[in-house]
Amino acid sequence: MGENSVYFFKEGATMTGRVIIVTGANTGIGYAAAQNLCEGGNDVILACRNEEKGKAAVEQILKKHPNALATFMQLDLADMASIRKFVEDFHETGKKLNVLINNAGVYMLQKQWTKDNFEMTVGTNHLGPFLLTHLLLDDLKKTASEAGEARIINVTSSLHDRALKIRKAPEMLSTEDFFLDKEGAYTPEQSYRNSKLCNVLMTQSLSKQLDGTGVTCNCVCPGMVKDTELMRQAGAVKRFFLKYFANTLMKLRIRSIPAHSLEEGGRCLVDLSINEEQKGVTGKFFSNFEEKKSSDDSLDEELQKNVYELSARYCHLEGYEPLDAPAPPPQEEKPKSKRKSKKAKAVDETEIEDKGGEKKDGEEKKDALNTSDGIQFADADTSKLEEGKKDLEEKTGEKVETTEDEPKVDEKGDADKPKELEPEDKEIKKTDDAVVIETQAEVTAQ
Repeated sequence: MGENSVYFFKEGATMTGRVIIVTGANTGIGYAAAQNLCEGGNDVILACRNEEKGKAAVEQILKKHPNALATFMQLDLADMASIRKFVEDFHETGKKLNVLINNAGVYMLQKQWTKDNFEMTVGTNHLGPFLLTHLLLDDLKKTASEAGEARIINVTSSLHDRALKIRKAPEMLSTEDFFLDKEGAYTPEQSYRNSKLCNVLMTQSLSKQLDGTGVTCNCVCPGMVKDTELMRQAGAVKRFFLKYFANTLMKLRIRSIPAHSLEEGGRCLVDLSINEEQKGVTGKFFSNFEEKKSSDDSLDEELQKNVYELSARYCHLEGYEPLDAPAPPPQEEKPKSKRKSKKAKAVDETEIEDKGGEKKDGEEKKDALNTSDGIQFADADTSKLEEGKKDLEEKTGEKVETTEDEPKVDEKGDADKPKELEPEDKEIKKTDDAVVIETQAEVTAQ
């Protein structure tokens, strides 16, 4: 059927009987694919991390097509326990499985870790789908033996190819530093590229292992799709830039990656999932609805073997020696500011009043001069205190009343010498944080 294929659901039409799992189906091309597959009469399970968004996506599909078969099931690919629970829940449904579409993916701007101590991008984009696929292999094999075929579709990116240089030459994927823990090794681009290369390596390895079972495994680059939530970790300004300008810039930099709408990107997945022309095709990389040669790295059989075995160990697959990822380094605490804003101080005062003026154990609260507008001063000598009061009254036009006790005077007539007055309300010029936006191709391709 190809690029211009559209699989429409016809009211009253016979359902296909196919059961298809789509991960990350609450938004982006995953949602577009799930909706298209539902329109075609397929039983689609939307496997999503966010329950609220997943159920909302199902409601949207059912609102448009009340007779469509769409179901939400919770799945967090950054959590090995969640993946195993999802598979258990799926088995409880008693459904067969015809197609598994590993679509969900993330692009992290800062290095983070999963619950299993995997670097977040590789953990979510590769190790999560790797475990999910292997836990569902028996289901796929059973369906293939009964129906003649079953399919696995891995969503990758043309950017897995190191030959596509964006800003600087990427490094070779290293199984010795799989999570980019070495100093200076981690960058968002490198981590994303590695995860997408792993998708292709997994496709190659599985296609060979599944030869003769009737289960095929292929991967696809949906192109540059601007409306996905791949960059949901970015700030609002950067997301706006990426959505409206990055595609145009990247088309100028990398002409080999096609730009697609959400619907077109979704159809790339649908085409590989149910198109009869793809029956029996396995171990291939597709882009723009056509079979293409994947990168030289992805065709390296030694790298395929090493990454597969390492992934199997991290996922604790049966038959492989379990390997746990090292704990991430402790996060450095940001130094706390010594100054508090007027708003924060007002909150502190409210909390103290709510507690009846009681102080916390071991906490010393400095005496302060409270003015009618909430400004506070530290303890001060009498002369400077009067100066500060006078200046404040001139600025605010309000009378300042002293609530603290007068300084004590000893027998010699000398007052206790307090600390020098340091007004806490000194004007501080505020400057907006600068937002540095860098063009990144990875953010626009899944």
